Amino acid sequence: MATSVNDAGVAVGGAHSNGRPSRGVRYDGNGGATELAGPAGTSTTVDAINSSGSAVGTATDNSGSRALRFNPDGTHVVLAVPAGFTSTIGQAISDSGTVYGVATDLTRRQIPVSWSPAGVITTLALPAGATWAQLTNASANGYVSGYVTGPDMAATAVRWNPDGSTTVLSGLSPDLTTTASAVNQLGEVVGAGIDANFHTWGLRWNADGSQTRYERGFVPRGINDNGVAAGATQVGGNQVPVLWTRDGRRLDLGLPAGATSAGVWDINNNGVAVGAAGTRAVKWVVS
Repeated sequence: MATSVNDAGVAVGGAHSNGRPSRGVRYDGNGGATELAGPAGTSTTVDAINSSGSAVGTATDNSGSRALRFNPDGTHVVLAVPAGFTSTIGQAISDSGTVYGVATDLTRRQIPVSWSPAGVITTLALPAGATWAQLTNASANGYVSGYVTGPDMAATAVRWNPDGSTTVLSGLSPDLTTTASAVNQLGEVVGAGIDANFHTWGLRWNADGSQTRYERGFVPRGINDNGVAAGATQVGGNQVPVLWTRDGRRLDLGLPAGATSAGVWDINNNGVAVGAAGTRAVKWVVS
């Protein structure tokens, strides 16, 4: 699976083999792949890459999980765990090298955090009523997407802004679930929401606070700075990879040879999309 691609066409993702720990992978865009190895004896996942080739991921073993930052040369840094917490997960990275993720404790409390390029950890603000958070993506300039919940709060899409403030993103119906999957440098966020009939719709929250609804069943995973959303739509039990442009045009990317289902996880500003078909990492180039 390929989960993230930068504007140079370099992608990251993971590889799995039966009976062996998972491994992070860097794809060079020309058919080559290099393992991104975490600490010895751990399973490693890699979720995102920035413009300079630094990546973020997580190492997991029997003692828990630790967020990792991978340098462009493939070496890694294990990031600190905040006091009172037992595990961390690395999920996103900006072009400044700031890593974003979550920290969990023994009670399964989960809070959003960031690590500066020097490794200094900071807790991100939670909106009123929220006690748990999941981060999903970061833009090059430090917008962060994710969602939060609380004792009296359904899953709610959120954007964390570069100035440290938090924006709660409106849903299709009050008190029903929304989740945010990705954000671009304009602060545009894509995700999904449930309507009053409990149908799932793909959504884009625009920088001005307005909302655009995509087709029913579409789940966007990425958005580039041109406003192109990338994801998949359910068709007959299979996933069909789809792009939606900012002005509402739909593009079916097609399935790789031999595949019956595929999904897109990210798209860069040059129209290179990456994702997976079964166990295979896949790249689409949109002219």
